[in-house]
Amino acid sequence: MPSRLKSLLFLLGLAGTSATAEPFPADSPEHQALTAAAPALTDTAFTLREDYWNGILTTATGRAVKLQLFKRNVYGLFLGVAPSSLPPGAKLHLHIFDSDNTEVATAVSKAGEAAVALNFENTLKSGLFLILMRVEMPPGPLAASDIPAAMFYGWK
Repeated sequence: MPSRLKSLLFLLGLAGTSATAEPFPADSPEHQALTAAAPALTDTAFTLREDYWNGILTTATGRAVKLQLFKRNVYGLFLGVAPSSLPPGAKLHLHIFDSDNTEVATAVSKAGEAAVALNFENTLKSGLFLILMRVEMPPGPLAASDIPAAMFYGWK
């Protein structure tokens, strides 16, 4: 088993190790995002960045970050939220916009899922891209809430 996959399994709490670091708890957004990333990590050509975005998504507004993406790379973005904070029936959205504010890729989770993965083959150009993360609430009178979230990404 590749050491990278062993490290991921440890972080998810799925494998024992002698390291002193603690795995991410199952209710953490990091655990959910890394679980969504697990299939990509079996590809030895895929590189997951060690740093990642974490913060709060509100159900009233999304969050945007800018990432430098290079032409001819295939990117994987993995957004996870704390399952206990996700309103019932809510959906997670990831959108990628180019420098002309044109949406070039999107992914939506199933209702109630605490993670979503987006694969994007950049055949366009190298440059800054805007990544929009948001939570879509189901119809009805639900109160706005803050949801802990994390987004990892990588490329091959």
